[in-house]
Amino acid sequence: MKNRPLNVLMASLLFIAFSLSAQNKYQLDVTKVQTEVKRGHLDLGGKNPTGEEISVNSFYLERNGKPFIPVIGEFHFSRYPHQYWDEELKKMKAGGITVVATYVFWNMHEFKEGKFDWTGDLDVRQFTELCAKNGLEVLMRVGPFAHGEIRNGGLPDWLYGRPIDVRSNDQTYLFYTNRLYQEIGQQLKGLMFKDGGPIIGVQLENEYQHSTAPWGFTYQDAPKERTVAGRDKKIIQDGVGINNSGNEFANEGRDHMKTLKKLALKAGLIAPIYTATGWGFATIVEKESIPVMAGYAYPSWSASNKPSPFYLFKDLQQKPDYSPVSYDVNLYPSLAAELGTGMAVTYSRRPRVPGESFLPLMVRTVGSGTNGLGFYMYHGGTTPSIGNYFFTEGAGLHNKSYDYQAPIGEFGNVSSGFYPLKGINYFLKCYGNDLAPLYPILPTTNDSIKATNTKTLRYSVRSDGNKGYLFMQNFQDHLIMNDLQGLKIDITTKSGFVSFPETGTFILKAGGSAIFPFNVNYDGVEIRLATVQPFCSFTNKNKRYNVMTTVDGIAPEMVFKGKVKINGSGIKTSIRNGNTVISFPTEKRSEFQINGVSFLVLPDSDAKNAYLGGKANDEKLVISKALVLENGEQISFISKNQEHIDFAIYPASANVTSMEGTITKVKSQLKNINEWSVNVPKVETGIQLIQADASHFVLKAGSLDLSKVNDIFITFDYRGDRGICMMNGELQTDDLYTSKPWTIGLKKYQEALKTTDMYFYFMPMAKDAPYLNYLEKEVLPDFRDKKSFLEIKSPLISVEYKVNIQLNRK
Repeated sequence: MKNRPLNVLMASLLFIAFSLSAQNKYQLDVTKVQTEVKRGHLDLGGKNPTGEEISVNSFYLERNGKPFIPVIGEFHFSRYPHQYWDEELKKMKAGGITVVATYVFWNMHEFKEGKFDWTGDLDVRQFTELCAKNGLEVLMRVGPFAHGEIRNGGLPDWLYGRPIDVRSNDQTYLFYTNRLYQEIGQQLKGLMFKDGGPIIGVQLENEYQHSTAPWGFTYQDAPKERTVAGRDKKIIQDGVGINNSGNEFANEGRDHMKTLKKLALKAGLIAPIYTATGWGFATIVEKESIPVMAGYAYPSWSASNKPSPFYLFKDLQQKPDYSPVSYDVNLYPSLAAELGTGMAVTYSRRPRVPGESFLPLMVRTVGSGTNGLGFYMYHGGTTPSIGNYFFTEGAGLHNKSYDYQAPIGEFGNVSSGFYPLKGINYFLKCYGNDLAPLYPILPTTNDSIKATNTKTLRYSVRSDGNKGYLFMQNFQDHLIMNDLQGLKIDITTKSGFVSFPETGTFILKAGGSAIFPFNVNYDGVEIRLATVQPFCSFTNKNKRYNVMTTVDGIAPEMVFKGKVKINGSGIKTSIRNGNTVISFPTEKRSEFQINGVSFLVLPDSDAKNAYLGGKANDEKLVISKALVLENGEQISFISKNQEHIDFAIYPASANVTSMEGTITKVKSQLKNINEWSVNVPKVETGIQLIQADASHFVLKAGSLDLSKVNDIFITFDYRGDRGICMMNGELQTDDLYTSKPWTIGLKKYQEALKTTDMYFYFMPMAKDAPYLNYLEKEVLPDFRDKKSFLEIKSPLISVEYKVNIQLNRK
């Protein structure tokens, strides 16, 4: 009797320990997955003059009969100076983008009726040719309606007030639309995929019968007039959302979309892929376009700050986000066009989209069966204006800035989200052929997970029943997540059990994510499982290389089927259950070879700074904290405020020289990696930023010389209502405060700054400002008895260096 309380206590403790253990151990059977695809039912696909073919089945895209997954980054050419398009496209390619999506904004090109402008920043042909030059394909979004936070959604002002039913089969509207398409077709002649050009896709319309934009002609307090067909006024909405009421005008909508495609074909806009908005019951061209999807976890059109469902795994083909949809989901692959890598904000609604939110959203989306990522925006810009006539949509949005909090910002400045996002982009580019045919399988625990659940592991598997990939992520918007500890996942395949990890357990850190392969074959090497993530693969001098990366909190190892001969450095090998196991250090690089195939394992910090480039059979991995751009036979390093740049090249097959800097070779961690440092002379900007009073700054840059630097940035870290940048009496750009520091690049203004000062003006934040509940608590000021608040820290002036190095072949 005396021991009973102790026994009860011990039993209770054991029960709790068992319960916690059971909660963190997960099981999934993938043996019954169905992987059949339907072919030949879609009027899509095409060949180019060399015989290269792109086709579409019910689950994925194919190139020459092999699966591939496009990585699509949105960049609006008309929102960026054409002189710098080439460098920005190189940045996108460096980030792993394979397809550039861009809008043709009708109202910019035909500002005055019948007079089209395709020059300067509106030169869509030059932009497309530069995409091709940089090895990037193009998805051309031709409208006529675009949205894109542009005035009238892209429809010209001169349409307003006429007895024309826009976005319908109104014959006058179709006449103008056909004229637009014909003009675009002339500009892009010879650049379509069928002609050997880079344009593999055309998007028709946007959010048709789902969303709209206001006409720019309005008055304060007046009801909004919509850029929409009269019949559709009662079924459309602002922003991206759910339509549970259906569409009583679906037949008319389908007819209009078919008409638009006929006009596009007639204009020579012929591509293997046509896309149309698929979310929220939007109308597509049935069996003649791919419905593309969206996911915005931080929308400015919503009054809610509740955690979104977009970080929860699901079968996205069968249950698309923003369902219900208007089409048969079994006929089309799941492709994304607008995954929210950023967000435009309005005066009254200002969500801050953290860079760390980008990657977990993509891991969830790909792990849920999507076979094409599309980032909106991937590269920000500045909305054009004519004097102080603004092409922006208005309605509280920025008048000029379209930074969008994107991976690459308004002035080409790379944000924190760019680096981790690159990991999944490279993975899809290099291993998408292996992943695309694999279907998502969800655990039974998935049904019970809500967005507010921070304790249950969020994971899925994509598999054919035997091989596959495990996807996990531990992030949720608007919530603080905790490390998930003591995790173990057992997967039943047709060839037996696979356990992650094989021994012990692992931790998935808060905000972390992982993609782990099992039963895969990389270049003839059979991998039973790996707790390192595939990063990229390439060929150099007929030899194959695979690069893997460690995940913080998870012991890195690879298990190879059977006993295999391994040569390597920085590794530990052992035999477990008859298989060969390699363990790696978490903070050092290691390399090994199996059957002539090389594997490089990088710590996560290195992978974020790794870039793949080079020509076929001469590809190389470059690792540097500087941004690395491929520039023909050269490599360019872009670094902010750093005159000393370290870099490594893998495999070690070249010496390097530089005209701009002094090169020094340094000791390498591994024999097959060359490491170098380059130093450039420090450059003084010679500019003055003068604070005139508590809310005004004057920039004097008459002596600005960018001949030895790539750009100069001014950064204001402030708390207030908004920031305004003026020059020559015209608004240059603006910032609605979200807590993100405001950065302005001077390169695009360098000629004007020689004779004109630039002015910065800041407005204080009001105590009753409507957007305060969108801001993080830690940045909210203590107003006390004051009605407003403005704080501006000392502005930072940053010099961006660009150093070119030449690889000298041995």
